[in-house]
Order: sequence, then structure tokens, then C-alpha cells
Amino acid sequence: MSKKVDCVVVTYNRLSLLKECLEALLNQEYLLNKIYVINNNSTDETKEYLKHFSEKNSVIKPVNLRKNIGGAGGFNIGLKYFMKKSNADYVWIMDDDTIPSKMALKMMMEKIPLVSELGYLCSNVKWRDNSIARMNVPQTEEDWNEKADKGLIKVKSASFVSILFPREVIKKVGYPITDFFIWGDDVEYTLRITKHNLNGYLVANSIVEHKIKNNIATNIILEKDINRVGRYYYANRNYIYTNKKLGTKKDLLKAYINKGVLEPIKILKNARDHKLYRLSVSIKGTVKGTTFHPKVEKYD
Repeated sequence: MSKKVDCVVVTYNRLSLLKECLEALLNQEYLLNKIYVINNNSTDETKEYLKHFSEKNSVIKPVNLRKNIGGAGGFNIGLKYFMKKSNADYVWIMDDDTIPSKMALKMMMEKIPLVSELGYLCSNVKWRDNSIARMNVPQTEEDWNEKADKGLIKVKSASFVSILFPREVIKKVGYPITDFFIWGDDVEYTLRITKHNLNGYLVANSIVEHKIKNNIATNIILEKDINRVGRYYYANRNYIYTNKKLGTKKDLLKAYINKGVLEPIKILKNARDHKLYRLSVSIKGTVKGTTFHPKVEKYD
């Protein structure tokens, strides 16, 4: 008997991408049990679309939030719905700009018997030209190639762009941190899982496309859209917290050097515009990370 899998998709004001994502999910070779769509109080026509779509397709389960609580909060809510409203064995999570190939889920499910103490499996994330999606490169373990001949790369942390969790893992480690708001919630959560001596693997033949506008990693120096620069406050704050909470003393020292020393120097030297604004965002986020103590919710 095949295992049941639910999906959680977090969306905010990207209806055209959401439609493409849901179409890809409904066309998976490995059929999904339920698809929870966490609508982060979108101001476009997302709510109306989900209402009509779910009336035609009972697999779709819209969850409309009253305010935007960020990607981190959306995934927190989504996993809670999975744990409390469903009896499925696994949950597959992603943003609305993730477009899975038809075989993406099936390829992950086929690898499960090969992994002991499974924490999570993640997909091989590509950009539109089939190059690597730079924003979604996982951090590999030292013994990354132990199952490489089986198409599995051992990883320490990964992004929430197509990742599969067993129900039992969520019971052990709890939920993603809502207070992160955006950026870094996925790294913290997957690191938290591996710290429980559970294993994470990238499945090489589980292919998804991440439809980001530009194929760059999060980088406050190279960020072209000045309206997005403010988000790097969360990136730095969450990065410092994660290294403080889950890293070694050496990891934390590196984090402070990277964000507290090297990044400000690079901003002043290499940023194309708004140098003082970028510098202010970077420093404020790094400083806040030293005193940031978000709530980590356990499974109840």
C-alpha cells in the first residue's frame, strides 16, 4: 500500500505562478492526498481563485490568513494543518514559484527505503535555463557521497523549495519559527532536524524549477531591487541566531566576521547604489541577531 503524501504551498500575490505550481502538483505521477494552500493575505485575486478552484477539486484546501506572516509563518501554519487535519504519512512543502516536474515526488518516494533515520528529502532545484538555482544550494555533509551511487547526496541543511518531511519528524522537532518571517527559516529547520541525528538527502533525479526572476543567491551587495533590500535585515538576524543556536563556536565566529565585518566592507566598496541604506540594514540585522530569541514551537 502506497504512503499518503500531502503538500503545503505558501503563496503571496503571485497568482499566475500559483496556478502553474498547482497544475504541476495535480499532474504528479505520484498522486497527492491533499494540497494545503496557505494564502498569506494576498491582495490580488488569489482568495477568490482558490475558493472556486477548491469547489471543483477537493484535493485543494485553501487556508486564508488575515495578515501576511511571511514565508516562515506560512510554513508553520501549513505544517500545523498537516499534523492536525490529515493522516498522511509525509508532507511536501514549497513556495508558489516552485514548479515540480511530473516525476519529482515519485523520485523522492522511491528513495525512502534507502535511507535510515530519515529526516527529510529535497529536490534538485534548477533555474529556468536548467542551470543550478543559486538561491537553493543545500549545505552538504562531510560524508556527502556515501549514497551518491544511488542518486542521493547527504546534506546538512536545505531550502523549502521542494522538501519532503515524514510526519514523525515533525513530532520530534516541532515547527518552523514564525518569528523568522522570511529567509533562513528553512536552514534553521533542516539544521534542527539533522541535530536530532536524522538524515537529510538531496534526490538527484527529483527535478523542480524555481521561477525566481534572477538566478542569484541572497546578496545585499548585488541586490538590484532597492525595495527588497530591507529584507536583508531578516536574513542577517536569522543567520546570526541560527549559528548561535545550532552552530559551533567556530560557526558563530565566522558568522559574526562575515556579517559584522566583511559584508559592511563589501557594501561600501562594491554596492552599486544606496550604500548607506544597505549598510544600515546589514548592521541592524546583525546586531539584532545577538539578542533575538524567537519562540520555537513544539508539536502538541
